[in-house]
Amino acid sequence: MAKPQLEGDETAGFHSRGYSPLFNGQDLSGWHNPYPHGEAKVVDGEIHLTADKKFFLVTERAFTNFRLSIDIHLPEGESNSGVMFRCHVNEDSTPTVFGYQAECDGSPRRWSGGLFDEGRRKWIWPSTEGRSTKQFLQHEDESKQFFAQPQVRDALNRSGWNRYVITCMNDLIAIELNGVQTVRFRDSEDASGFIGIQHHGESGQTYRFRNLFIKELPVVPAREHVAVVEQQPIAIKRISERVVQLDFGKVAFGNIVMPVPDGRGTAKVHFGEKLKDNRIDSTPPGTVRYGMTTIRKGQQRGNWVVPPPLDDRTVEQAGLMYANPPAVLLPSEWKPMIPFRWLELEGLDDSFDYSLIRRRAAFSKTWNEDASSFECSNETLNRIWELCKYSIRATTFAGIYVDGDRERIPYEADAYLNQLSHYAADDNVTMAARTFDWLMENGTWPTEWAPHMVFMAHAEWMRSGDSEWLRHRYESLKTKTLLDRSGDDGLVRSDEMDRNRHDIVDWPQKERDGFVFTEINTVVNAFHIRALEQMSELAQAVGKADDATAFSDRARLARESFQTKLFDVEAGIYRDGIGTDHSSIHANFFPMAFGLVPPAHQASVLDWLKTKQMDCSVYAAQYFMDALFENGGGSKALELILADGDRSWKHMLDSGTTITWEAWDLKYKPNQDWNHAWGAAPANLLPRHVLGVQPITAGWNQIRIRPCCADLKYARGRVPSARGPIEVAWTSEDAFELSVQLPEGASALLELPMQNEASEVTVNGSKVSTEIQDGRIRLDNELQGSFVVRVE
Repeated sequence: MAKPQLEGDETAGFHSRGYSPLFNGQDLSGWHNPYPHGEAKVVDGEIHLTADKKFFLVTERAFTNFRLSIDIHLPEGESNSGVMFRCHVNEDSTPTVFGYQAECDGSPRRWSGGLFDEGRRKWIWPSTEGRSTKQFLQHEDESKQFFAQPQVRDALNRSGWNRYVITCMNDLIAIELNGVQTVRFRDSEDASGFIGIQHHGESGQTYRFRNLFIKELPVVPAREHVAVVEQQPIAIKRISERVVQLDFGKVAFGNIVMPVPDGRGTAKVHFGEKLKDNRIDSTPPGTVRYGMTTIRKGQQRGNWVVPPPLDDRTVEQAGLMYANPPAVLLPSEWKPMIPFRWLELEGLDDSFDYSLIRRRAAFSKTWNEDASSFECSNETLNRIWELCKYSIRATTFAGIYVDGDRERIPYEADAYLNQLSHYAADDNVTMAARTFDWLMENGTWPTEWAPHMVFMAHAEWMRSGDSEWLRHRYESLKTKTLLDRSGDDGLVRSDEMDRNRHDIVDWPQKERDGFVFTEINTVVNAFHIRALEQMSELAQAVGKADDATAFSDRARLARESFQTKLFDVEAGIYRDGIGTDHSSIHANFFPMAFGLVPPAHQASVLDWLKTKQMDCSVYAAQYFMDALFENGGGSKALELILADGDRSWKHMLDSGTTITWEAWDLKYKPNQDWNHAWGAAPANLLPRHVLGVQPITAGWNQIRIRPCCADLKYARGRVPSARGPIEVAWTSEDAFELSVQLPEGASALLELPMQNEASEVTVNGSKVSTEIQDGRIRLDNELQGSFVVRVE
């Protein structure tokens, strides 16, 4: 498939992602030419530069930390251009404009996307003898090899438009060219400066620029989308003569407000997420949170906001590790917050009124507790639902989905799982789309995390039906399918670096069920094919019929190769990859969850999966449970969710947590945190599969209701949708009875459990026609409004 072309007016799309225009499309307001030569003019919404000597058109305003996007079209023939950033202007000197430049290189050298220091140190990355200062020559060979890679070398579209995205945060500089990162470099020469565009000086040549947008950093989503609420403690207990303990009932991200205590000297405030021997654990394991703040008594009048100590990692903006994206910040005026349930105050006078202390907890402003509900005949399952639903609410504190409190960084797989559960729990979810935009600009490293971006976009479109939102993001999604790593057979290849680092399969590593990594492996290709199929749907939704056909054809080719090369016919299950006979649980439940298993082999794969226990992580359990529920293994799925031992959600309940964990237990991931919403999968699994409510078409116009009863006697609940709440209640004893209330404009396709081979189905007392399909009773006609269905 050809490289995506960047075309059209994208102003609305940039605005929706928080960018501001640097160019209004009509005149050069906000720009100036500091040279006596060169001409800049506006032509059809573009800036055109012509000259017979090099010059730069620069902004009148300087910028510090930002993400800048500019499209460049080079003229034919000899040409060279670039984007100046954090640059300087001195009209009385030579050079007049100097500083950082993202190179647009039209020559056979093909160093487009490189970092150049105009008028000073010249080539930084790549570097070369004679055109770089000595400090940069230490990486000359490495940088030249990097730019010789086909993906980087060929990133420039020599005869078309090219999108440059430049990110500056403190001393970190990153450059992307048409979606390919060409630079990630630390340099502290300049902290701020102007933006500029270049004409290289070739007489008669016209350089064209469009879509000039900037987003100033850091962005703090919580400031607009999160509210801080004050909460009373549910219990106050004196531990000793000097210590009083407060319990707020559940963990939340926050700090406290308290009256300024009288007296002299200091007191200590301890914040804790975990108890040990009925005291706050001051040395908790992993990244379970504890903090202590010293306060001075008698220095003020009124109330103090007392924050816990700040963890530098949760505010890091320039990446502590290579390619580590920025942490999501909270508003500085809130003061630092951590997740905690218990508070201990040490050293206050006896007269202090502890009942006046409040926790200041951060939650999504639009959270609606009444938007969803779930209840069934199994009380433990009800408690799991409540744990997982609250986990979603508690982790909305940053305004976008983050991976708990260790890094406060969004990751694509985490975000998708959060998104599914947020949709099932709340009715005004803007956080998913906001997180999607954040991740498109701050992506992470695992192979399978890229296709999750397609999953996120598809899920948002299915929930909202908003094809306009999708249209503005569609082209950028093409880079997330792994197509660039696929061969003539349609299957994705993994080189040594991919196998050793990027292909993740599951996390942490010990949760991979012995998965054997090969050049062509089953898990990566399952994600690839699923992403292609969803991209075909998304292409159709935005009117890209040719793209839809191309994605569909490619998925069909990959499916055929997938089945031929990766399925073990004799064993009836999938191998981990080509070149190994090992079959992990992951190599089978991912294809099953993604609908890649042909009907003739579904029974053998399902039977094999039903012999397994929870031999995967909390993350992968979402897909394992989906695979079981969707293919007739619902009883096994509920058995695993409710299992005794330390690898189930029942174990989290029994351990007393109030937010789900990153892993099943500390022994499986010693550095895990206790506030990780990717562990909250039952928040979406129970509404989607036990109640059985899922959309069939975008915007919830058409709904599937397919309850999984297993050994449950009843279930009922409310599922939010774009059209309004869907009320479902069913009982399953001597007969099966289902009561449904649909929102206006929605219709439902029912797939019901069989009671016996001669089951009769009535709707509101009248018999209806049905057919048996995959062991379920499917009603021939869709239903609307409110109705009661009975199977007996």
